[in-house]
Amino acid sequence: MTKECDVCRIALPEAARFCFICGRPLAADAPVESGTEAWVDGLQTRLVQALDGRYGVRAVLGVGGMGVVFLADDVEHERPVAIKVLRPDLPADANGVARFRREAEIAASLRHPGIIRIHEVGSEQGLHYFVMEYVAGQSLEALLARRREEGRPLPVAAVARILRDAAETLGYAHDRGVVHRDVKPANMMLDAEGRLLLTDFGISKMAVASTGATTVAKLTDTGTVLGTPHYLAPEQALSRTVDGRADQYALGIVGFEMLTGQVPFDDETPHGIIHMHVNDRPPRVTALREDVPEHLADAIARALLKAPSHRFPSMRDFARGVDGRAAASARRWRTVRRIAATLLLLAALAGAAWAAQRAGFRWGTMRSLLRL
Repeated sequence: MTKECDVCRIALPEAARFCFICGRPLAADAPVESGTEAWVDGLQTRLVQALDGRYGVRAVLGVGGMGVVFLADDVEHERPVAIKVLRPDLPADANGVARFRREAEIAASLRHPGIIRIHEVGSEQGLHYFVMEYVAGQSLEALLARRREEGRPLPVAAVARILRDAAETLGYAHDRGVVHRDVKPANMMLDAEGRLLLTDFGISKMAVASTGATTVAKLTDTGTVLGTPHYLAPEQALSRTVDGRADQYALGIVGFEMLTGQVPFDDETPHGIIHMHVNDRPPRVTALREDVPEHLADAIARALLKAPSHRFPSMRDFARGVDGRAAASARRWRTVRRIAATLLLLAALAGAAWAAQRAGFRWGTMRSLLRL
């Protein structure tokens, strides 16, 4: 017997708890493999022993494709934290450990209010883990799922704010050579005050500005597609070199989903979705929701263009487009150009009239002299 991942639509064994493509936990009511909870409990016991009283592990927050996340108390600093531990049931290869540690190291190098802070990275007693800021809130994925059930899309103003905050945070990462490569609602958190935070830099790449290559290229196999199918930029789906504009495309997909309640490309298989990303033109959001301002629809449409060179040059430009600053600036420049063109035309007409008047004066003078 098999079942499907709600996101990737890929057939999975009946006992599977996670999608093998995107790592998303499967439905809670799905049959669970015997002994699965036992290994999580066993992992928690090992973690408690490895941490040696520095953290008090309280509960399991989630289990994903790469790791298990626990809620814990930081004894020294008296604060709640989340501890992500590399899943021990994954194949014990150097690439998996390197990717897990890279997520922690890259995230720890980024200090921004919109990025969940990493407090500590460690390896103890065969366990690889990192301790991060605990966010009491919900994922954007959970929020969108609830709004879909209620038949209520997010307000346009809320969508614009989330997109703007995410774009500015990603722009900060891009300025430091980091491309997230897995921007999606599941990796976007909203805390109790509505603050947006980005999580899971597990497949991020540290770009080398001088060559466009990556410092971690050897950590992935050639031709391997990393990311979640519904949010993959065409160049990422084709395993080509990516930069920050791939994150912009993914954020455009997230914006489309927040406004319309659906992703622009969907199919029964990941390969079908990838084919649509590469070849199909997405619908315009205003065709599905009439109250979306034209400047916001334009920003999302531009972010979803197939060629990276046709998208916004940077995330800051995308943020300006989202909140209308780019459109307003373009309108101002058009107005200035029209005024300048009008003034030039008037100046040219005045010059022509003056020249004609001078020519008429000279001709009249010559006629008067001829009569003498």
